[in-house]
Amino acid sequence: MRGMRHITCLLAVAVAAAAGGCAGEDPAQGLADGVDKARAAKTLTSLQTALVTLSLVQVDSGGAAVQDLAAALQSKDPTNRYTTAAPTATGVVQVLGGGSGPVMLVAISDAGSEGRPAQYVGVWQGSGATMYYAGTAAPAYTAAAPAGPGWGSTLPQ
Repeated sequence: MRGMRHITCLLAVAVAAAAGGCAGEDPAQGLADGVDKARAAKTLTSLQTALVTLSLVQVDSGGAAVQDLAAALQSKDPTNRYTTAAPTATGVVQVLGGGSGPVMLVAISDAGSEGRPAQYVGVWQGSGATMYYAGTAAPAYTAAAPAGPGWGSTLPQ
């Protein structure tokens, strides 16, 4: 009886595996999607860390200009390259705003390949609010809390 139960379990697993393979989904696509999400999460974590650093720099400087913020971030975080220009590769973070206004950090989490577009992530902080962005185009800076496709008050999934 125990042998029959064992065989039944093995058959059930085999049928489930075969049915899953017939679903028409590309397993490589699922893996690629998971890698994209992991890269976006890593990049967003880096941007959140940079926001904490920026808060400290702004308190010390009394509202530094964007170039000064980028330089201060660069001196405290050598793992990324901070600039005021649009990011062109992973590891490059664009710093926007500053002074007495909101700050926005934008980075590329995945440069894209094989027909897939680059994936951008961003974080905007101002007026006591933090907004997060994920999309296939770099977000535009705004002094007001950003809204629209890709923006949200919670971390992108």
